[in-house]
This record gives sequence, structure tokens and C-alpha cells, in this order.
Amino acid sequence: MAEEKTFTINLRREFIKKPNYKRSKKAITAIKEYTLKHLKTKEVKIGPKLNLKIWERGRKNPPPKVKVKAIVEDNIAYVELPGFEFIKQKPKEEKKSVADKLLGKKTQSEQKQEEKKAEEKELAKEAEKEIEVKEKKEHKKGITAQKTKTQEEMIEKVKDEGQKIGRTGKKGSKSQ
Repeated sequence: MAEEKTFTINLRREFIKKPNYKRSKKAITAIKEYTLKHLKTKEVKIGPKLNLKIWERGRKNPPPKVKVKAIVEDNIAYVELPGFEFIKQKPKEEKKSVADKLLGKKTQSEQKQEEKKAEEKELAKEAEKEIEVKEKKEHKKGITAQKTKTQEEMIEKVKDEGQKIGRTGKKGSKSQ
């Protein structure tokens, strides 16, 4: 069963501590803190009429006191001005696209088939990527093997010609 209480909250005590441009925001947080403390709930939701009452004179000049009605349901406190009902937000419904309206929804079996096809495509893409990675690794190994062969051939040629190769590996460098 919903518990209902009425409070008069002194907002001036809280918002006077903040600069002028943050006063209405602090008044909202003061309402939330007050209801959390006195109703011992975990969550507080402020109604639209109460919110408008706080913000109607701007962000710099909220009302000094507010009389509110709080209702507790499922450990959530709903706070609103007395005399108004708290309006709970309705869950948003999905909007139908024009194509869905014209063609109608697909049957469940068609949806399952499409999902299976999509999964198969994803698996095929992953397999292709793995193959490409393996090919790149093999290609790199082949290139390094070719480089080492060509370097060995160059060293043999240089030895035959009688030129010295130093630490840098270039022809004509001085070796120590």
C-alpha cells in the first residue's frame, strides 16, 4: 500500500548557500535530499507541476518554502504539489517505419532464418580474416628469408672482390 505524507520544505535554508545562478537547481536537490532523509527511500522522482513551481521565477529566484505531497511506492518516493496527481512516464512505444506499415511484420520463422544467415556471414568474415592474417605472417617470413639470402650473397661477392665491409654493412667502410 502506498504511504502518503505532506511536508513543508524550507528551501531558503539550502539555496542561500549557493550563488544566485545555481539557486533553483539547489532547491530541486534540497527537495530530493529532504524526502530521502524523511521517507528513507532510495530514489526520489519530482513531479512536473512541482518542477514548474520551482523554476517559474527563473533560476535565480526560487520560492523560499514549498508545500509538497510525497507518495512512496516500491521504495521510490514520488513528490508533487498537493492537489495534483503524480504523472508517471509511459514507456515509449516503438514507431513503425513506413516499410513495416506497408509490408507488415515478418513471420517469426523468416526472422529466425535471417538471423541464421547473418550469423553465418559473420562466421565467414571471421574465418576470412584469420586466413588473411596467416597469409601475411607467411609472406613476412618469406620476405625475411629472401633478405637474409641476398645479404649472404652480397657478402660472398664482396669477399670475392676483396672489398671490406665494416660494422655498417656498406661497401668501402673502414673496419676496425
